[in-house]
Amino acid sequence: MLFAYSKFFLIGAAMTVAISLLALLAGGVVGVLVALLRRSRFVVLRLLALCYVEVLRSTPIVLLMFVCYFGTTLVLGFDISGFEAAALALSLASSAMMPGVIRGGIASVGQGQWQAARAAGFTPFQVALYIVAPQAVRVIIPPTVGVYVATVKDSSVASIVGIVELTKSGLLVRESIGMSFASFAIIALIYFVLNYSISRGGAMLEERFKYAT
Repeated sequence: MLFAYSKFFLIGAAMTVAISLLALLAGGVVGVLVALLRRSRFVVLRLLALCYVEVLRSTPIVLLMFVCYFGTTLVLGFDISGFEAAALALSLASSAMMPGVIRGGIASVGQGQWQAARAAGFTPFQVALYIVAPQAVRVIIPPTVGVYVATVKDSSVASIVGIVELTKSGLLVRESIGMSFASFAIIALIYFVLNYSISRGGAMLEERFKYAT
């Protein structure tokens, strides 16, 4: 009987992947910018970045989705869709986790290497690109995978802003046919496949960078 509802599970899984992918891309870009601000020589910029990280890390994802969905209307004066609100909330949540990961990777490169590269005539950009980045990436990849897995799991509450993602699809199927255990088992299996794929992809990247540097 559940086979007849496989389309609903697949549509829900596709929605989960779409929301999570947008959040991971946006969160990664913003996370890099915030990490750079955390290392700024200007105290005000460091404090702003710190406040950004601490506020978002302390806010539950459910509340963050409500704020993004209803807050944009109150503050900015226009409505956004549930999909946009969910993607924005997940982006903010992941962007608050990424700065610590990136800063840890940068800090893993000894100051002696920075100084030696500068003494050899490298510009700051060249030092970051050719000396720091290849070594930092190896340290950054494992915790980044953890952030990405957490983002995919957090997407399961996107239904509160009207999104029919994977978990909501399973709940709707359960309400239709009453097979609670089987529905939840399929949901869990699909989440496992998604997150395991992310983990394996991260492991392959880590292995590649290990031999590349």
